[in-house]
Amino acid sequence: MSQPATLQFSVGLSSAENGGKSAGTTPLSAIKPLTLTSKSRSISEGVAVKREWNESNWKVSTLDQVPLDFPLERTRREIQNVPVADIVSRISNSLRLLSIEAEYDGEKGKVKCKTSDMVSFRIRLFAGDESTQEPVIIEIQRRSGSPSCFMRVCKNILDGAEGIEVQAETVPARKKMPPWMTKTPISSMKCLDDVQKRDPHKEVNLGIRKSLDLLRSKDKDVNVLGLENLCYMTDPLKTRPDMAIISCKAIIVGEHSTEIRDEIGILLQKDTFLPEEFEVNAIKDLFDKCRHLAIVLLTNVLALTSQDGSLVDAVQNQKWFTEFLIPSLLDEVKSFEISSHNAHEAACGLTYLATCSDIARRVMEENAAVEDLQSANQFAVYNHELLASETKRSLKALGYPIE
Repeated sequence: MSQPATLQFSVGLSSAENGGKSAGTTPLSAIKPLTLTSKSRSISEGVAVKREWNESNWKVSTLDQVPLDFPLERTRREIQNVPVADIVSRISNSLRLLSIEAEYDGEKGKVKCKTSDMVSFRIRLFAGDESTQEPVIIEIQRRSGSPSCFMRVCKNILDGAEGIEVQAETVPARKKMPPWMTKTPISSMKCLDDVQKRDPHKEVNLGIRKSLDLLRSKDKDVNVLGLENLCYMTDPLKTRPDMAIISCKAIIVGEHSTEIRDEIGILLQKDTFLPEEFEVNAIKDLFDKCRHLAIVLLTNVLALTSQDGSLVDAVQNQKWFTEFLIPSLLDEVKSFEISSHNAHEAACGLTYLATCSDIARRVMEENAAVEDLQSANQFAVYNHELLASETKRSLKALGYPIE
């Protein structure tokens, strides 16, 4: 806890690297600050990096036949007279265009996937006949997340596997206008003219206090509820636009701003000293979701406050932005191979900061933001459409446009 914020201990420290012991039992003196030393950090070797990321992510040679006692999901399709390599290429390209995080397993013909709205699912390929490898059967199983969001993504992936053109995601799913959204606020309906309207400032303060109570809980699932509430309060698509901007300003300069920043700071710490149960998938998913929602909350706040000048004043007058927020967002961008979704949200926040504040641009350049964004862009061009476009915008805002 006494270490400066720039010392990050997270990415990639597994139990195997710790001599088989859990991270929580490692002496502090034995742990060295970790830096991202993978191919993403070497800009001078850009050609080699680009060529490696340009290779096929998913190489499948032969497929297993469907086991006799294995019931297939209804979310499946059979494709005739198309080589396995072509179908694999179509699916991986669809995942890139839809900006879906993917962990490929070529030996078993599987892909673990996660969307930007935290829908987790698996793709598995089978052969109808093991000798001929035809037809190719594609099965998609939802593991967690919204069923409706899953079905939308599932249809796009299956269509792409059949050769139908998939439209690239240009806006994150959470920022799209819901189909049921009314053109005018419900509060403006004539039947509500005589209804006494509540003070929006009081409503916001009440909502923030309740969210803070949830964030202080020791249960991670309760923390998720508090973060989701704050994300809804700061999103003009989920609440009234005037309430959203009041909420964002309250988090930037309000009476609860320090408390919220402390809670977010804890969530963004790349902590190696996690309990042993962190290895359990359910617990890990909760930690990951809390971290993602914390970054989404920051992006929502930066997006709205950058439009009216309040963010410029806050960056100028509060060291929290230059000493913690910008370095933390850059750390997320550096971790693009671990979570492209978090890197995309962080890049959005950096874009808003660079667009409106000269101080933020200077601090970003001093912290090697250009190199980090270029690395993330080179990776995203072949893996994550939204991250590719956002890192391009960030570099343009810093004065380093990409052709």
